[in-house]
Amino acid sequence: MKNYLKKISLALLLSMFTLPTWAQFEDMALSPEAKISLITCSPGPDLYAIFGHSAVRVNDPATGMDVVFNYGTFDFDEPNFYLKFAQGKLRYKLSAAHFRDFVYSYTMDNRSVYEQEFNFTEAQKQQYWNFLTHNYLPENRFYLYDFFFDNCATRIRDGIEATFPNQLAFNISHFDKGYSFRNLIDLYLGPQPWGDFGIDIALGARIDQEATPYQYMFLPDYLAKGLGSATISQNGKTAPLTLEQKVIFERDPSQPLEAGWFTPQLLFWTFLLIVVALTVMDFIKRRRSRVFDMAFFFMLGVLGIVVLLLWFATDHQATAYNFNLLWAIPTHAVVAFFLGQIILVEWVRKYMLVTAIITTVALIGWPLWPQMYHAAFLPIMVAAVLRGAYAVWFSKKAQALAHPQSIAQKI
Repeated sequence: MKNYLKKISLALLLSMFTLPTWAQFEDMALSPEAKISLITCSPGPDLYAIFGHSAVRVNDPATGMDVVFNYGTFDFDEPNFYLKFAQGKLRYKLSAAHFRDFVYSYTMDNRSVYEQEFNFTEAQKQQYWNFLTHNYLPENRFYLYDFFFDNCATRIRDGIEATFPNQLAFNISHFDKGYSFRNLIDLYLGPQPWGDFGIDIALGARIDQEATPYQYMFLPDYLAKGLGSATISQNGKTAPLTLEQKVIFERDPSQPLEAGWFTPQLLFWTFLLIVVALTVMDFIKRRRSRVFDMAFFFMLGVLGIVVLLLWFATDHQATAYNFNLLWAIPTHAVVAFFLGQIILVEWVRKYMLVTAIITTVALIGWPLWPQMYHAAFLPIMVAAVLRGAYAVWFSKKAQALAHPQSIAQKI
C-alpha cells in the first residue's frame, strides 16, 4: 500500500509539472547551443514499467528550456477510459514535462536514466524541433497506442525517419537472433511471472511471428542500440546519428528486480497434484466430485470467453488467432452447469469426450502449434483432460448400475 501511495504521489507531482499548452513553444527557434537527446529508462518493478521507457529531451541553455517529450502518456479523464483501454481504443498522447521532474520520478522508482545526444547539425536540430512541436499541437498529439507497433519507442524512431527521409541507415543486422515478439518480451518478464502468464493467455499467435531487426526497436533498449549504431546523412557525408551514451542516473543494484516464490508453475502443478489425488479418491470410492467439476470447467469457460472477446471484440492486433481456445473452451461455461448430474445426458457426455480429445491434441501438438504456450498451461490442460475423461467414464458406469437390464439387452 505504501508503494502504491508513493506512485500515486509521483503521478500527481508529474501532472503538476506537465507543460499543458502549446503557447510556450510557438514560433520558438533553438539556439546553436541546444541539444536534443534520446532518453532511455530502465525497467521498473511493475508490469507497466517492466519493458523500460523512451522519451526525447530538448535542452537549450540559451533560453533555459529543458523539457522531455513523452509519447507514453494518457489522460485518465478520457471518457469511458477503462472500456477504451480494454477495447484497444484508448488514445495515448505526446506530452511535455520539465526534465528535472521527469528524472526525479525515475530516481524515486530506482530506475536508471540514460541519455544519447543526437549528432544533428544546427539545421537538423531545428527540423526535428519543428517536428516535435508540430506533433505536440492539440490536434496532433493523440494516437492509438499499440504495444508492438506504435508505442513510446517506435514513435521516436518513426518521427526521426519522417523528419529526415532517406537520410538514415540502421546498422542492426546483429540484432537478428530469430526471436519472435513473444521471445523478445519474455527477455524482460522474468521478474513478473504472473504478468508473463497473463500475457501468454491474452496474446495470440501473431506475436509468435519472427520479428525483423527493425521491429526489435519497439523495445526501448533496442531503440537505444538501434539509434546508437545508425548513421545520418549530413552535407553529402555520413555521420553517426548519436553520440556516446551518458548516465543521468544509475539504479541501486542492491534492489534487484526479482520474482517472488509464488509462481504460476508452482500453483498449477500443485493444483494438478490435487486433481490427480481427487480423481484417485473418486475412483476408489466410486464417486465423482461434481461441485469441483462444475467450478473448474466453469472457470475454464469464463477464461475462454475473455480470450474470445479479446480476439473479436477489441482492436488489439496481438490478441488475434489465440490457440488457448483449444483448452480454455468458452462453451465450458454453459456445460459446467450440467456436470452436477450423476448421470450425464448423452450430448453432455459426447461434448466432454470431444473437448477432452481436443485438449489432448493441443497437448500432444504442443511444440507444433504456431503459438508458444506458457509452461503453466500444461498442468491445467492435463487436469482438464483427466476430469473430462473421468466424467464420461463415471457417467457410463453410473448409468450401467442404474439400468443393468437395458445394458444387458444391448449386449
